[in-house]
Amino acid sequence: MIGKKKKSIFLFLTLMIALSIMTACSDDPTSAEGSDKADKVKNLVLTTQTVGTAVYSRAAAFNEIINPILPEDYHMEVQPSSTGGAATILLLEENKAQIGTSNNVPAKKLFEGTYDEKRPPVENVASILGGTDFTYMTIMFTDSFVKKTGIKTFEDIIDQKYPVKVVTKQAGSFGITGAEDLLDTMDVKFDDIKSWGGDVFHIDPSQMVDMLKEGKADISIDVVSLGQPAFSELTMTTTMHVIELAQETRDKLNDYGYANKVIPAKSWGGQDNDIQTVVGTESLVVRKDVPEEIVYEITKAISENKEKMVELVPVMEDFDPKTAGNLEYLGIPLHPGAEKYFKEVGYLQ
Repeated sequence: MIGKKKKSIFLFLTLMIALSIMTACSDDPTSAEGSDKADKVKNLVLTTQTVGTAVYSRAAAFNEIINPILPEDYHMEVQPSSTGGAATILLLEENKAQIGTSNNVPAKKLFEGTYDEKRPPVENVASILGGTDFTYMTIMFTDSFVKKTGIKTFEDIIDQKYPVKVVTKQAGSFGITGAEDLLDTMDVKFDDIKSWGGDVFHIDPSQMVDMLKEGKADISIDVVSLGQPAFSELTMTTTMHVIELAQETRDKLNDYGYANKVIPAKSWGGQDNDIQTVVGTESLVVRKDVPEEIVYEITKAISENKEKMVELVPVMEDFDPKTAGNLEYLGIPLHPGAEKYFKEVGYLQ
């Protein structure tokens, strides 16, 4: 009888201890849900564009440089879950990724709250560094379109209200942002092109290329790195015309944050002359809740391993750590960890 009482008391006490632990865990932000939140930071997702793009190649190079210097309880993986530009910032804002490749122009608009009148400014995203590449506003006409119409400038299409078939990247990408900005300088929207009898398709780069090859589209508008694989392949196998923007158009785009830059001759197949256009700058962004010491080490690793980065991604040749912390290359202010590094080495005051 006594043994049974002791057993009952032991079971009762065990149950009470278990209940108290469960209650404590539910209230402790470092347990259960809090632990899950911590894991989201420790398992860092670097979001970028689709496999085969120059941006993905750069993200993979970042990953190769960064993973070895992370603490043992951290790991980073590349996920091609972003369409680029604004999409990356929004994925970070929603904590669907912790690091990402972005661009200064859409980043600036999202930070200032001018990207979309219905969208408030982002609050949870900061920059690591910028100027990792320059993305060129690149407009290409098919040879059949030029021969059929005699049109050789984008401005002429708009002036004539020509029923052109246009391909751009998907919503959320920097490509579509650039196309919208370009049209906006001429007081035109995609719907206007459709009203002229034309059409607009927002698709991924491989589909853009296919439509141009097959004559289902006349022109493409994109903002891309020189040597972007899909368009490099297109211009090597199909006659395309790379189109120059007029000075007045470039001046207006400067007000949106774009800088003037030349696409050097031979950058694309069949392009024999320099082409005047505008650029955005590629950047690396991060959630603000990623610890300062982690962001510091990431910034240091990339900045001090430029030669290795160039071996992996030759377009990184133009990357300059001395200017990588400049706001004009970022669009969104630096994370404290990145700012600490750039000040420590004397690149920022």
